Amino acid sequence: MIEFSHVSKLFGAQKAVNDLNLNFQEGSFSVLIGTSGSGKSTTLKMINRLVEHDSGVIRFAGEEIRSLPVLELRRRMGYAIQSIGLFPHWSVAQNIATVPQLQKWSRARIDDRIDELMALLGLESNLRERYPHQLSGGQ
Repeated sequence: MIEFSHVSKLFGAQKAVNDLNLNFQEGSFSVLIGTSGSGKSTTLKMINRLVEHDSGVIRFAGEEIRSLPVLELRRRMGYAIQSIGLFPHWSVAQNIATVPQLQKWSRARIDDRIDELMALLGLESNLRERYPHQLSGGQ
């Protein structure tokens, strides 16, 4: 579960996110929709502390995110980055396996997680060994 309670973020005098209250339930599928500049990307970046919020509280799995070391938080939660955040010389499977390998998971557990995440994202198993440049934008 991810919970925002009265969260705000300013960039200079510009309010990117103002007094946001929002809950993402575990296992749910959620979408942030808004116009350009409405704070969607900033909201997502605050969840794993790529951007630090200025006020309010963000909780992940019941814990205030600032109480956790940044790397521990990111490894516990995982996140997907498109294009620039992918290693172009690694396959889809290798990109997905990055964090589990850092956490020293067994090969079998990593393979299971790759399969699980690809299925969750609707990616066919034949894409597993493709490289980022071989995928469409939606993939």
